[in-house]
Amino acid sequence: MQRQIAVPIFAVVAGALLLAPITTVAQDASLAAGADQSSSGAEILRSAAKAGLGGPQSVGPQLQEDAAQRKTMSRRPGVDAIFQPAEDSLERLRQISGLQVGLDYQALYQTATDSLSGDGQASSGSARMFGKWQLLGRDTQNPGSLVFLVEQRHELWTEFTPAQLGSEIGYLGITGTTFSDSGASLTTLYWEQALAQGRSGFVAGRIDPTDYIDVLGYANQRTTFLNLSTLLNPSIALPDPGVGFGAGTMLTDQFFAKGLISDANGSLTEIEFFPGGSEFFTYGEIGWTPSQEDRFLTNIHVGAWHVDERTDVGVPESHGVVVSANVTINDVFMPFVRAGWSDGEAPFYGKALSGGFIYYLPRYRDLMGFAAAWNDPAVSGLSDQTTLEAFYRYQFSNNIAITADAQLLLNPSLNPSEDQIAVFGLRARLDM
Repeated sequence: MQRQIAVPIFAVVAGALLLAPITTVAQDASLAAGADQSSSGAEILRSAAKAGLGGPQSVGPQLQEDAAQRKTMSRRPGVDAIFQPAEDSLERLRQISGLQVGLDYQALYQTATDSLSGDGQASSGSARMFGKWQLLGRDTQNPGSLVFLVEQRHELWTEFTPAQLGSEIGYLGITGTTFSDSGASLTTLYWEQALAQGRSGFVAGRIDPTDYIDVLGYANQRTTFLNLSTLLNPSIALPDPGVGFGAGTMLTDQFFAKGLISDANGSLTEIEFFPGGSEFFTYGEIGWTPSQEDRFLTNIHVGAWHVDERTDVGVPESHGVVVSANVTINDVFMPFVRAGWSDGEAPFYGKALSGGFIYYLPRYRDLMGFAAAWNDPAVSGLSDQTTLEAFYRYQFSNNIAITADAQLLLNPSLNPSEDQIAVFGLRARLDM
């Protein structure tokens, strides 16, 4: 019975998520036409793109996106006023010392219509402190900064976390990316240096490679989608944070190139210097964007990656290529597509294809999105798997966002007795 009702339930919930704001879209669009464009979602992404070398979820861009969001029109200015004294103190710290600090707390609850263990519920929370300290060239075009992210991930009121839910329901993948119970961690600590008046730069230290690999502007696990297959390209053998070096440059006003080398045995919770020896993950990319500040909004690129054999853990050498693109239309609508092919069993999938869109509602920058992903497992003998995901992010206030999310998992590779499972989720994020 659960299998028979999963599709209609998903259709109703996804439809509600995506169509609920449709009556205000025309009104919001007309308001946006006469509003200060600095308040638009696209302008916030433009400012974020100039705040660091990584993707939207990396420390610099996330700090800038949160700060820009707090300066825009709010549904509940009285709620935002509660956090204003703390924000003013953090801003004074930035002005005096060059140290910009962000704090946030996120919680996610998910429930599935079927489970191998009989328990289809999962929840997790994450408290983070992240910052960027400009120590060289402050207020110049070539600043040098120490960047850090400290977090504590924990279970909430269920036995499983969203990061574990996939294995509990027989799905090859992660339905709630980053929502685990890994405890306290120093996720990143690295030096970021801008060069050539901000047109080039590098990062070196303890880095999270996913911040710099196959970046598209829609993908931020804290503000948009939740499923790993939607957010990233799972045909890449993505390593955990570890010692690494990355660099990028604008070759012309529109063409760019970047590359990265990182410890293939990186660990979120363990800080070690190449514990498996000289086993590396490498990535290179070349792409096009209308301008450097538009790299999150419109971006077309081709990338290639390679990971060495990891002898101690028995993971073979693997390599692959990716092709990805997104474009933003009228500063509110962003369709995207990703494709990846790999050889070897290190990644989740040998072939991956996904596409979808996000849409900003201009008045308060609510956000909705839909995506579909098809994946062919890298391990032979497992069936292809398809994932559908829809979300609606309600900007309760400038500091608080609440996101409803619905996923439909078709032919889950590790659960041959079920041909479809629906997963419904609710995420909350508080930042300042």
